[in-house]
Amino acid sequence: MIEVQDIKKLIADLKEQIEKKTKHSYLQKYIASPIIDEDKILLLYSIYEELQISREQLQNYVITTMLVHIALDTHDTVPKNTIISSKSLKSQQLSVLAGDYFSGLYYYFLAETDDIMLIRTLAEGIKDVNENKISLYRNDPEHVDKLFSCIEKIESAIISKISNRFQISKWGYLASNFLLLKRLIQEREQFLNKGCSLLFDSLKRILGKDQETYLLNVYDRYTDHVRSIIEKVLHSNPNMNELLATRIKELIFNSGSIMNKIVEEG
Repeated sequence: MIEVQDIKKLIADLKEQIEKKTKHSYLQKYIASPIIDEDKILLLYSIYEELQISREQLQNYVITTMLVHIALDTHDTVPKNTIISSKSLKSQQLSVLAGDYFSGLYYYFLAETDDIMLIRTLAEGIKDVNENKISLYRNDPEHVDKLFSCIEKIESAIISKISNRFQISKWGYLASNFLLLKRLIQEREQFLNKGCSLLFDSLKRILGKDQETYLLNVYDRYTDHVRSIIEKVLHSNPNMNELLATRIKELIFNSGSIMNKIVEEG
């Protein structure tokens, strides 16, 4: 098995390559550089590494898949249903164009891989992500389970499609719950810091209640369920690389019950 330091170096090298490919001097004047999620790089590396493909092919697959995520995430930075000033209009227009630019990059790299099945797989993942984003922003989910399922697919549909494509579905199951838990933690932090978040606003609408304690209890119950799934998957995969196993344990620790933390702090 590859040593942790070697994996860290590879992840850092992949991130650097992605940064170089997304760097554009004009766009950088008006919009923030795209956020490159190292957890997704680590998950993709772990999936592709199991396939025992060449290092060059592994790098191309990871970079291409990350460009897909970056393109989708960049489009999400454009505010929805808000009135904007003329001063910010240019940066928002450029955010849309930047997303299209990153999309063009992954199409370019896909063409270079000459892998029709991968192209189809990523296209199916993009379709699933966009369908669930539309559903979420239109307030379609009428039940809590549907809401969490919608967020899970937004976060992990692309990686899940890849794992199914290569017939290693265990990775899709892990990635889905790992990325969902990470998103839930982010939503919780935003709610506690700003009093609102996409997830908690949707919970208020579905449940018809806006008491913070009640909403956090619902959140904790679902988060506990997701955390228990991840723990079972972790224990059933003793050959998982140490870096990913450590990161999963960190995420589980950071997702501890908010209500318990509030009681402890009080």
